[in-house]
Amino acid sequence: MAVGRRDYTWGFLNEAASEGRYTESFIEYFGTGISAGATVQLYAYTVPAGHRLTINRIILSTNSRIINKVTIFRYPNVLIFMYFTENYDLIFSDQNPVYFAAGERVVITCNNLDEVSYNFYGNIIGSLQSLIL
Repeated sequence: MAVGRRDYTWGFLNEAASEGRYTESFIEYFGTGISAGATVQLYAYTVPAGHRLTINRIILSTNSRIINKVTIFRYPNVLIFMYFTENYDLIFSDQNPVYFAAGERVVITCNNLDEVSYNFYGNIIGSLQSLIL
């Protein structure tokens, strides 16, 4: 890859951690059983003061072969609403991830549309960056 070629970044600028900032991996696992037809909050996290959460990937899985509904909130606003069966891998670009500022809350809810209770699991992969120098 040629150094300095702008066509490789495709219009996005890489965001690097500034000097004095601390960035750590943010990997969360969650899961619960959901009764038939019920809607349950699978995950909730509030970004602490002085930090910023970057989400690069959300992975969802279940044994249900029926289409189920999941909603991802930048609480109280809906960020993403989608349907999935068995496994779903929601990948955001490393160049353009989803950011949550300090005090914002990420909430994931799932609606089991099957006639049988199933377990639902998920992972969130990203980074938590300290903005305090």
